[in-house]
Amino acid sequence: MLAPYEPGNEAAWLASFRFSVEVRPRYCECDGQRHVSNVVYPEYLEFSRLQFFKSAGDPEPGDFAFQHVTAELQLRYLAACFYDEPLAIHSKLMSIGVSSAVMDQAMAGPDGSIRALARVTLVRSLGHGAVPWSSAQREALERFCGRPLPAVPPS
Repeated sequence: MLAPYEPGNEAAWLASFRFSVEVRPRYCECDGQRHVSNVVYPEYLEFSRLQFFKSAGDPEPGDFAFQHVTAELQLRYLAACFYDEPLAIHSKLMSIGVSSAVMDQAMAGPDGSIRALARVTLVRSLGHGAVPWSSAQREALERFCGRPLPAVPPS
């Protein structure tokens, strides 16, 4: 089960994220009880992930910053999100491999409560299979993250 922090240490774990975006769930993303539909959560995570990479400043040309595809998404729902409530979607790059990377993400309510957790494995792709990250991209990501990024652990 996805559990990236020790119970009771949620606030410290959230404070370790340096990047977040805000979303406000729209009416069309909710069910009749004003709960955000579970199929919408991955969209919010993707939005934050793409904004993270855009903000990191890809030194390589391309249609999208640090162009990639999602290879695996682990998502754990902890509590409901509701219509029009401000949600912070936090994203943090955890490790980087030759052509892959692992990112942790958290969705938090206005009170800082964690509503969902995610771990995403992504692969750099230009539409025709995996492509290695360039050294300039690695440097840009480490600079943006403010720390060296460890290698993706073998699966």
